[in-house]
Amino acid sequence: MNNQEGINCCNCSQKSPLFKGLSEEELCQISDIKIRVSYKAGEVIVKQGAPLTHVISFTSGLAKVYIESSNDKSLILHFIKPTQFLGGPGIYADNMHHFSVMAVEDSTVCFIEMGLFKSIIKKNCDFADAFMMHLSKNGIFNYERFISLTQKNMHGRIADGLLYLNDKIFDERNHEIRISRHDLANLTGMSRDSAIRILKDLKEESIIDITNNVIKITNREKLMEISRKA
Repeated sequence: MNNQEGINCCNCSQKSPLFKGLSEEELCQISDIKIRVSYKAGEVIVKQGAPLTHVISFTSGLAKVYIESSNDKSLILHFIKPTQFLGGPGIYADNMHHFSVMAVEDSTVCFIEMGLFKSIIKKNCDFADAFMMHLSKNGIFNYERFISLTQKNMHGRIADGLLYLNDKIFDERNHEIRISRHDLANLTGMSRDSAIRILKDLKEESIIDITNNVIKITNREKLMEISRKA
């Protein structure tokens, strides 16, 4: 659903920290042409393989960024939450989306047209530097994720996934990790049954607590030890 009324980038509290490097004039330019769209949980925001015509500023809710494969399986790269910014490697390569994005909760995003975005980058060196740092940090994070997925056993991968969700995604929600077992499995590169079994092991060892499908870490040091050694 398109929802433009009353939203101005200059006074929006949910805009990306990247926008701190923009002038008031540049913010007004973005505000004039942005498209604000609301999505229900389960709706696709971005489709892998589609043309990349806009970058995205995430303003409410929660979504997953994932790679689709030919065997109907997917690998979740990371989650995005309010004030995070989503571009992608296709911006300066082939103008294609190399991942899909789906709302996990009811969410709202702002689409910013690529032509204006690139024009501002060319004129504003500080903003360009901030965007390059953003892309670099995402690349480093993905490298670390691939090491976890390819070199750690399943307990280590679950530990890494829970620590990431606890520290980076649900940190502003009392660290209550609300994620489906299916998504946790796709985040850690294993079957749903394996993810459930390892969660049960961690609960029995009093490392996590699970109540009404909410996961909370109760022994962080032990979980970090599993992450380091597994």
